Amino acid sequence: MFDTDKYGGKVLAAVFSLAVSAVFFATAIIPASPNGVLA
Repeated sequence: MFDTDKYGGKVLAAVFSLAVSAVFFATAIIPASPNGVLA
């Protein structure tokens, strides 16, 4: 049903890109939060 040899690299790349974009979004949003969570 799921061929990891064929699709594993693409899935890994998709997960990695989502993780990277999530980190960028977090760094953009957190400083703009009202309380300054990390400050």
